[in-house]
Amino acid sequence: MNVLLLANELRYTCGVTNHLLHLSRSLTQEGKVKLWIICGGGNGINRFSGIDVNIVSDERFLHANRSFTTMIKAINFLTRFTRENSIEIIHSHYHYGAAIAAKAAKLTGRPTIQTNHGILPQMGRLKHFNADYYVAISEHIKRHILSKKIADESRIHFIRCGIPITEPMPDKPNNGKLKILAASRFIQSKGLDIYIHAVNKLPGDVFNIAEFHLAGEGELKESLTALNSSLGSKVIINERINDIYETLKHTNILVNSSIRGYEGFPAIITEAGATNTLVITSDFEGAEDVIKHGLNGLIYSYNSSEKLCGLLEDSIYNYNQYISLSKKLYDFTKQEFSIEQMRVKHIELYGKCRRK
Repeated sequence: MNVLLLANELRYTCGVTNHLLHLSRSLTQEGKVKLWIICGGGNGINRFSGIDVNIVSDERFLHANRSFTTMIKAINFLTRFTRENSIEIIHSHYHYGAAIAAKAAKLTGRPTIQTNHGILPQMGRLKHFNADYYVAISEHIKRHILSKKIADESRIHFIRCGIPITEPMPDKPNNGKLKILAASRFIQSKGLDIYIHAVNKLPGDVFNIAEFHLAGEGELKESLTALNSSLGSKVIINERINDIYETLKHTNILVNSSIRGYEGFPAIITEAGATNTLVITSDFEGAEDVIKHGLNGLIYSYNSSEKLCGLLEDSIYNYNQYISLSKKLYDFTKQEFSIEQMRVKHIELYGKCRRK
């Protein structure tokens, strides 16, 4: 079957791109799916070089370039592209792409799918949900679609973002300084200022046994660097990480500081789970569907650097007591975030679309 994926950008530091990478590889491995991706650009297109997928980069599909004129041009291009390549299903991974696909679908008769990687604040003219079928990557996104009566149960498919699992389960280094890491795009919704505030509030002797890193890229890099400097420069700010799995193998604690209301489910949490890394996360909406405080991870109030500071201090001083939590998250991730499950569920959904 011929399937087209639409993405805003393909980037290095991006959970959506990571998902598309794993999804593309799994869908094409048996040769039953012929796959295309149209994206608005991005610095991570070369990450797909080893996968049998045809990628088209076109700035008319970039959300930041949206206008009435560029949208009309994107719709016309997508309509021609769909017909010329006998595309059977258009599967969008951002709301601007879904709006373009919905218009093109009226001209081509092709079914559309929209995967929702998060819940956006209500703003702008475009509908945030605009497809025949929806993929919810987390329970709270499915609950949102149902509660807002956007679609009924038959049109919503709950499919987690499957990820590779490191096997055998890696043992963590504990013979020197513990490594604590926050890694994400440097944007407001990731709450990285809370992490920086929390680390700089820790007592001085903590830094004899632990070091703190922040890695990524994005528009807030300069302001986060300035904040860290003004508070004491206790966080080591790095560039983006190209191989997050290799880094997490040597990381003891992963901090996710997302703000409530904007997340789907951060890929970095499941990547930490897949590498036996202890997770400390904010209580973003949907966090407790996966992370159970004190059982397989630790949760703090998203707007409280004091609470995060307290959890960091306790988990560092008593790290050996928390090792069992990361092992339980590893087992949960291996079972619930299987790439094979993700592949099978997508194939089933595509089959449903073809029979429509």
